[in-house]
Amino acid sequence: MAGIGKTTFAIHWAHHIAKHFADGQLFINLRGFDSSGSAAAPLDALQALLYSLGVSASYLPDGLDARAGLYRSVLAGKQVLIVLDNARDVAQVRPLLPGSPGCLVIVTSRNPLAELAMTDGARLLTLNLPSPATAIQTLERRLGAARVAAEPAAVEEIIQLSGRLPLALAIVCARASNPGFTLASIAADLLCTQGRLDAFGAAGVAADARTVFSWSYLHLGPEGRRLFRLLSLHPAADITAAASASLLGVPPDDAKRLIAELTSTALLTEHQPGRYSFHNLIRAYATELLENTDTDADRSAALTRLLNHYPHLSYAAQVELKPRDKPIAPGPLRPGLTPERFLAAGRPPVSRSPAG
Repeated sequence: MAGIGKTTFAIHWAHHIAKHFADGQLFINLRGFDSSGSAAAPLDALQALLYSLGVSASYLPDGLDARAGLYRSVLAGKQVLIVLDNARDVAQVRPLLPGSPGCLVIVTSRNPLAELAMTDGARLLTLNLPSPATAIQTLERRLGAARVAAEPAAVEEIIQLSGRLPLALAIVCARASNPGFTLASIAADLLCTQGRLDAFGAAGVAADARTVFSWSYLHLGPEGRRLFRLLSLHPAADITAAASASLLGVPPDDAKRLIAELTSTALLTEHQPGRYSFHNLIRAYATELLENTDTDADRSAALTRLLNHYPHLSYAAQVELKPRDKPIAPGPLRPGLTPERFLAAGRPPVSRSPAG
């Protein structure tokens, strides 16, 4: 997800293994998720890489295939480490891959890039949130071990309220660089504004967090953006595709497609099969967008659909698990709802098309 530390991790590991690549190392920011909103075209990225490899402009072909072929020829037989940072999608990355053994490519992206594993031999690695112990080490490196040790309760609260997100921890450390700010005072600000990004507002830091999240949000289509905003209404820790369909008032297949759009930009995580969740700061961003974008009537209608979804889900579960108890039926389905039915105990629910 945004702010998890992909670039930092990739550069750190690249430095660690660089000694195994005697012919050099290359780095390029592909601007897949960037403030400019314009990702680097593969043709332009190849130009930059070829220049770095010593190819002069006069030898540079114009077409993408010809330029990619020259790139692979130059790299043939060499040992070069290549870091392709902040990729948008597979189509942007594939022309930048060497064609022979000896080189290693590290690609970072908010997009899972699963197709590279299926067709290009990539090994996928998802970066998760750091452990609480690692988060403490992050604060110690930035603020000093003595200062962190002096306020253990505040440190624990800061880590919890920041959701252990490295970007959020870096923002807190930037605020804490002011010697007049105690860690306890920063923790108190975080607690008072929990569920919003305002606690990161000092010196324009909040804009940084919002902007980084917005680079993913702006990649969504209109319905994907609407689902992202409405998901902030859901009070539980995670949600299913069927409940998302009811929330949005669309057929299940449409909801699944939109959820895939959200997961492809790492705004939503499938932490268990069929169950999707927000990071708490991403949820705060979605809440802000909802309040500033959607009308009260739209929010109320979505919440009404969601609240009517769960009695039907509960009834379906009771019928399957305790049929002898004769549970009370919740009434007819309202328009836009996607019911779920349980095929057998222990098996996942199946969505039907919404009534109406």
